[in-house]
Parts: sequence; structure tokens; C-alpha cells
Amino acid sequence: MRSRPYVAALLSALVLTACGSQAGPPRPHGPTGSDAPTREAESKKPTRPATSKGPTGSGSPTGPAEKRAKRGDGAELMYRAGGRTSAQNPAFSPDGKSMLFTLFHDGYNAGAAALRVLPPGTDGQPSARAARGGSRTLLDESGQAAVNLPGSSWHPSAGVAFASDRADRDEIWVLPPGGKPARVTRHGGDSGYLEPSFSPRGDWIAFQESVEREEPESADPEDGEGDGDEREEEARPERSALGSLWKVRRDGSGQTRLLNGPATGTDNRQPNWSPRGDRLVFQRREQHSDAWALYVMNADGGGLRRLTAGAGEHTDASWSPDGRSVVFSSTSGGLEIPQIFVMSADGGRPVRVTRNNSYDGAPSWSPDGRWIAFESHPGDEERPTSLWRIRVPGA
Repeated sequence: MRSRPYVAALLSALVLTACGSQAGPPRPHGPTGSDAPTREAESKKPTRPATSKGPTGSGSPTGPAEKRAKRGDGAELMYRAGGRTSAQNPAFSPDGKSMLFTLFHDGYNAGAAALRVLPPGTDGQPSARAARGGSRTLLDESGQAAVNLPGSSWHPSAGVAFASDRADRDEIWVLPPGGKPARVTRHGGDSGYLEPSFSPRGDWIAFQESVEREEPESADPEDGEGDGDEREEEARPERSALGSLWKVRRDGSGQTRLLNGPATGTDNRQPNWSPRGDRLVFQRREQHSDAWALYVMNADGGGLRRLTAGAGEHTDASWSPDGRSVVFSSTSGGLEIPQIFVMSADGGRPVRVTRNNSYDGAPSWSPDGRWIAFESHPGDEERPTSLWRIRVPGA
């Protein structure tokens, strides 16, 4: 997923079960049934009216996708929502039979957002029939955004980790099976906590801290005020653009900063925990740079090492189930539009997986190691995405 802004809004709740009704306001529940574990984001979002429930499972293929379920590179359509809604951030359930994702109601990374689940199909994978409207609502709150991270955001006993602006600012929350959203973090200031991922045992959550950055009013070179050096300095990314990485216990205790973005002059985002729990993979860029690279570090914040060496924009990294490889979105090799790549977690040459004239991003590896799910839209301009899957090379 391309970077989502930090935003803030007020709370108005509507929580639905993963296997229950697709519309209406029943009593709040967490993920239940076969779709759930056994226990366990740069502009402000407009607010939907309280009476609006958003999409209720009516997503379907539109246009050519209705006739063509596969792309030329072998990728298969899993889900396409209708209208302006954008399906993003696929994350497999622990058993690989279902898939969690975020549905933005007003376009790519835009507006309020719900957590949705694709149910199991006859082949033991998230159902392709979901492309004809079979998704279930897990959490949908009027005017609020609940957003999961691709990768390790669904734990077999802890539940689903997500970020939400349901309490004045973006905080980290967990939705336990059969329960209501439980708040994990509480903080002040103007920052937002985003992109949470579970440790393998589900007792820790890694996340990023971001601060909304607004363009300085005096940065416009046409306003004729101030000299050129002053305008250039004011137009540069501020300290607020430098994201930090943290970890916290699921009960909210033990919050520890792992990487200090402002102190190191770096912007660090989207930490994903390795299957063994010893490392985190994440994306980083230097201050005043748009060049994202992938890094790994130990779970205690030590052992920082750059993973990608070549030129390009490398983002959205998560792990293979055996922890030997990572999957990510990249413009490696001079591509104009990001595609899906895999590479060894120890470094080396990236291997291209998708080959299509579309943006492909936010990938997640299936627990059985056979599939990679990702979001995609035609061309490079930001527009609503659909969910696809493709075979892992050699699997």
C-alpha cells in the first residue's frame, strides 16, 4: 500500500460479524467462525453520514474483469468492489482459508475505511466467488477508518490488529474473536500510530508513528515573499515527515521505541514481524528523499541492515511463511510502475513475480507458501484497487 496519511476524527461505531449479516447494526462482535482466528494512510478524510453503512458485500467485477478472471501474467482476480471503493492491504488468515483486507469507501487511501474478510472457497483458499460479492464486513464505523497492514496483522489467538482514528487520533487497536475492538495505545501530541503487525506469539505489536505534514503557506514560489533559499527550506519535508518504529505489548504495556526517525533523519514505515519473531522488515527513506529501500533489524531495534541494494522504490515488505524470503512492491530494474518482487531475507537479487501494465502493491504471502495476494489498479495514477493473487515462482 502506498503511504497512507495520518488523520484524526471522532467515533461513531458499527461493528458486524465476519460471518454474519452484511448490513444493519447488530451487536458488536469480533471475528468468528471459519473466517476468523480461534481466540485471539496524505489528505483528510471526509466524514460519511451516520446513516450511511457503506458497501455491504456488493462488490463485483466490472467491465473487462467480468469476462476475464486472469491477467496475462497468470494473476487471478479475487475481489473487485464497485464504484469508488478501493480494496487494499490483503492479509491471509492464519489457516490461509480466508483473507482480511481494508475497503476504503471514497477511493485509494481515501475516506472512511472498513475491515472486510473474504471467506473460504472450495479449494481451501479465500474464495474467488468473493469477486462476485462474497466478502463479509468485520468492522465498519461511520466516518472512521480502520486499516490493517498486509502481512502479519491476523493472529491465530490474539485477533486482528489494525489502526483506527475512532478515538480522536490514529491509535493501535485489536479486534479479538467474539469481542469488541480493544484499544492498545494511548498517546498525545499530533502524531498518529499506524501499520500494526503481530509478533508470532501475538504478545507484541510493532507499529509506525507518523505525523501529518501540511505544506507551508509561505512555500509557494509565486507569492513573491521571502528569498528563494527561505522558500526552498520551508517547502522541504519537515521533522514531522520522519517516521519512527515502536513495539508494544498487546495489553498496552512496555511501549518501546525501536527506531527514532527524527533523530536519525529517516522516515521508517510498515514494520512486519518475521515468522520466528527475531526480526522486522520495513521500508525507509532518507530525509528529503523519495527513494524507499527495505531494511531488516532485530526485534529489539539492533542489527540494522539494508536489504535492497539496487535503485528503485522498494515498499510494502512482508515475509514468506518460512522466514527465508520477503515479498514487496518495487520499481527495480527501471520500471515505471511498481510490480511484485521476492528476494532472499539475507539479500541478493530481486526476482520479479508480476508482469502487467498496472500498479501492483501491498503483497502478502499465503501460509502454505503457494500464493501471493496483492492490490492492483491499471496504470500508475492512484485509483481504486482490486485484490489479486498469483502463484509463487517455483511453488
